[in-house]
Amino acid sequence: MQTQTSVGRTWVNACTIGSATGSATASGAPIVFSNSDDPFSTRTRLVVEQPSEGYRFIATQIISPPPPVSFNLMHTRGLNEAGFAYTWAYVMPKSEPSDREAVGIPLYQFGKLVLSEARTIDDALAILERYPRAYHGNYLFADASGEIALVEISTRTYHVETRTSDGLIARSNHWISAAMTPLGQDIAGESSLHRYQRATELINAMRGRIDVAAFSEITSDHGGRDDVGYSICAHGSPTRWGGSVSSEIIEPRLGRFWYCYGWPCGGEVDDADGQLYQERSWGAYLPFDLAELEPGEYVTTDGRLTALGIRTLARDARREAAVAD
Repeated sequence: MQTQTSVGRTWVNACTIGSATGSATASGAPIVFSNSDDPFSTRTRLVVEQPSEGYRFIATQIISPPPPVSFNLMHTRGLNEAGFAYTWAYVMPKSEPSDREAVGIPLYQFGKLVLSEARTIDDALAILERYPRAYHGNYLFADASGEIALVEISTRTYHVETRTSDGLIARSNHWISAAMTPLGQDIAGESSLHRYQRATELINAMRGRIDVAAFSEITSDHGGRDDVGYSICAHGSPTRWGGSVSSEIIEPRLGRFWYCYGWPCGGEVDDADGQLYQERSWGAYLPFDLAELEPGEYVTTDGRLTALGIRTLARDARREAAVAD
């Protein structure tokens, strides 16, 4: 699928996601990564939500200018206080209704629903069954027990492609199972194929030592950028405007959500008009421990820490200084 952005250029859906658990990680605990790839005019912000009923959660939320992307306002990756985490990559069905055509829970509501109600992967799968779906894609779930799962979801059909307590997963923007491939586009996009192959190669090479630092190497990877024109850390191109506007690493058992605004590599902007706000890229992740966070906005869509965010980081710095003394 191609989407026309608000700045008049064509964007091809992106996002690279992955997870590891058990013997694949350095600690044995589950860990999740994602690059949030969007048109550069569409941004993410970091928020903590306290639903009137359900679990408190921290999440990356999409904010899109007119004409908005179909997943505007969606909490696209997050972690709740029960230790359930999820992330997502857009995949467009061909033989079933799209999110704009189907009747059911829309994209912008799904993230809030699953984060407020799910404690386990079983809970998340029950939600898929309970409500009609007006959303689709590759959905990656993880919980504090150590289970991770990749579920290929369309508006009428879904398939649990991988579910394990000892293994790893990397995906991009196409379905790979025999059950779901016929429902998707006839040919997977070059970018999606490249990022899937590259992320799979990197995550397998790191098996047994995966931690936050290892996943930050994957999210910052530029392999393929100079030859095929696509990379996991996406910078856009003259024919494909859009790329990595933020990046996340989640540790469910620790209740920790690592967030990086802009490119995780922290690279320089080479097109100020096309790569909006990317000069503000952090190039590093900041940790947010959900147990200590009150509801509110922590990072704005232009990459600024709010007062809540600053107080949180200052408190952590004081603790580190006290320990050092």
